[in-house]
Amino acid sequence: MYETGHFAALWKKMADKLGLKPIFLGGFEQGSWRRGTDAGAIEARLAQDSSTLSRAVCVVHNETSTGATSDIAAVRRVLDRTRHPALLMVDTISSLGSIDYRHDDGAWM
Repeated sequence: MYETGHFAALWKKMADKLGLKPIFLGGFEQGSWRRGTDAGAIEARLAQDSSTLSRAVCVVHNETSTGATSDIAAVRRVLDRTRHPALLMVDTISSLGSIDYRHDDGAWM
């Protein structure tokens, strides 16, 4: 999971309550909630996951609390480049009707 603000933090909290063991990248640890997901940080983490224990990459497309928007295509390219089998999960609650988002666009696959 990549922390971009309040909703990403709530997503982690829910995962913790479900007994999952999320790896939380970015956010306050790196000093800001003002930026979207850092695809490079996700790539570095997935490159370390040689046994593919990570089952999903979870990203908030647009974090309402901060206005940060993540480049989902860049995250998809990371999964493709690393050939990691993790599922890409994207929260689009605040962006689907207001920011261009094409999860199934062939250019992303």
